[in-house]
Amino acid sequence: MSSPYFWKLQTAALLLPLMGSCVKKTDYDALQLENQALQTRVDEASHQLLQSQTDVILLQGQLQKLTALESELKQTENELQKSQNELKALKAQFDRFRTQRRSAMVGKKFPTLSLEDGRVLREAEITAVTAEDLSIRYADGLVKVALAKTTPDLRWEACYDPLEALEKARENTLAKASVVREQAGLPQTAAPAPAAPMPARNVVEVLRAQLASQRQVLNAEYQELTTKNAAALRGAAWNFGQPEASPLLNTLSGSRAVLGISRLQSQRDAILATLRQLRELDPAAR
Repeated sequence: MSSPYFWKLQTAALLLPLMGSCVKKTDYDALQLENQALQTRVDEASHQLLQSQTDVILLQGQLQKLTALESELKQTENELQKSQNELKALKAQFDRFRTQRRSAMVGKKFPTLSLEDGRVLREAEITAVTAEDLSIRYADGLVKVALAKTTPDLRWEACYDPLEALEKARENTLAKASVVREQAGLPQTAAPAPAAPMPARNVVEVLRAQLASQRQVLNAEYQELTTKNAAALRGAAWNFGQPEASPLLNTLSGSRAVLGISRLQSQRDAILATLRQLRELDPAAR
């Protein structure tokens, strides 16, 4: 080995320890700690970024749901408006139908007409029909009978509605009072505020009384029919408590097709209509 080469090796060996001592150990440790702190902050920032991205995805999903709900709400509002328009049209159609039904009753004649208050009108002829009553010409003169006291058939034909009758009676009373004040030269009072609806309990009482009367009439009609058609109706099941539910009226077979059943069925339909009105106010009604 040559002396120059050996000298170089010795010089390098001497410089290595010096190079290792260029950075102080305390500074190195501080840099290590700072690096670890920075790495921790980077990890936390990455975690927060990931959480924010997740939150954004959730919010986007909620936004989509909200948009869908808004669209559904708009559609529901459109359907509601359509239903209200249809209901209004149906009400107008029903009003025309009811007017036609009542007009068609005028001129109808009966050899005898038995009313629910016990009166029997001979040679009766209907001359006028309103929401409240019938005007009838008969052998002994003229009479006005409240629809509620006529017969189930006549109430059904006239589309009788107790609430409509009460409202019409109120309107007529106010109109008569106005005429009387005008004739007496008294100043007209301000138009009264719309009357509060009739308390539900009062309407229920009216409907209950009507229902009881209708059932009583149907039972009487059935008993009269069994007397005339004893053989055809032998063994027929009849519910005197709720005659409208009797199988005879709902499962009529050919062997039971006797004259008069259709009349009982029309009375059953009138009872069912009263029951529907009553159950709207009192769901427990039977």
